[in-house]
Amino acid sequence: MPRDKGILEEQFLVRISFLFAAGFMFAEGLQNWIRGRLETHPEVVLLNLLTYAVALSLFVLATMKSDSILKIRDLALPSLVFVTLVSWYVITQVEYPGSYQTDALAFTHYSAILLAKGFNPYTIDLQSALSTFAVNPEFITLTPNGDLVSTLNYPALQFLVFLPAVWLGLRDARIVVFIFEIAAISIVYLWSPKEIRSIALIPLFAGSDLVINFAAGAVAEFLWILPLVLMVVFLERPRVAGVMFGLACAIKQTPWLLAPFMLVWFLRCKPDLNTRGRLKRTGVFALFALVAFLVPNVGFMWVNLNAWYSGVVTPVFGNLVVLSQGLSLMTLASGVPLPPAFYLTATAIVAVTLFVNYAVYFEKIAVALWAFPAIILWFSYRGLQNYFIFWTPLLVMSAVMLYREAGVGGDGQG
Repeated sequence: MPRDKGILEEQFLVRISFLFAAGFMFAEGLQNWIRGRLETHPEVVLLNLLTYAVALSLFVLATMKSDSILKIRDLALPSLVFVTLVSWYVITQVEYPGSYQTDALAFTHYSAILLAKGFNPYTIDLQSALSTFAVNPEFITLTPNGDLVSTLNYPALQFLVFLPAVWLGLRDARIVVFIFEIAAISIVYLWSPKEIRSIALIPLFAGSDLVINFAAGAVAEFLWILPLVLMVVFLERPRVAGVMFGLACAIKQTPWLLAPFMLVWFLRCKPDLNTRGRLKRTGVFALFALVAFLVPNVGFMWVNLNAWYSGVVTPVFGNLVVLSQGLSLMTLASGVPLPPAFYLTATAIVAVTLFVNYAVYFEKIAVALWAFPAIILWFSYRGLQNYFIFWTPLLVMSAVMLYREAGVGGDGQG
């Protein structure tokens, strides 16, 4: 009797996900063998042995002739979470114990500590954070004349999320970032229709930078990725989506680039509604987003608006040194003498061009909007790798949305 083609295809995707997870685990096992200081950390030896045991088991499970493989379709996710946790432990507790590899996390964690003591971190020089968290000088932000940037440069929720860790006495805020990361990845995975969710993991774990190296090295992008992921989940509910977007914007400035595109989305995504209905949905989203942004920030704005404002706009207008894997690499590496104003102008032109095209060709590129901030920031004079790759979870959700739109997806539930 011929077997159902859909089931065969589903089984094949699950097998591929097992093989991919095993390959990723082998790669991280090697990295942890290199950086794990095995001679003085026997726990890393045990963790590495477990990593290889799981990877080898996935090899076998992926190639067994058995229809029951669909019953364990979700095995790749806990396997990848396990090796991510192992690598996070090795990097944060063995390779760089107590040492943040970015000044950004040092400043925000230190700001939470200051706030817990009753101080306004926007009005204080945070340079002491660099020694407190042993930040490598290579990762300290400077201005072109060599001055150290040691003020708080983010909206308030960026450091408020670390307050519970401070109250609990945790000395390493990277565990908070890790929790946000696993939550975001799990939501993307479980939100995807079950017949394709196994391969939804592949773009997320295609490289270790997104899920391991950056987060363990103290790049805290998953703090704002999580509310954006939840925003996509609740796009049909403008109030909830607005709150999630506002919270993301209250953590970091990067999601701000989405604001005009989100307004177009809510104006155009329901063509069956009349103009009044679409304007109402858009207004509700914008209002709830604004309130969610203001709630964690308004207290600091009220106490010292100038300090809050000068800190928050520093990444754009703070005269920072050119540092990029984007277009400005030709100035950084090749010495082409183009000033930051050139790149700011190019960034603005690209942003406006994308916005106009999004408004005009919305039907064709509606779910491409999560790629736009990465494209815009590539033209900035500070276009770093984390500005690009952290949009991957949202782009996976875009692919899932197109899959559902084609009428072949389920409801994304169990």
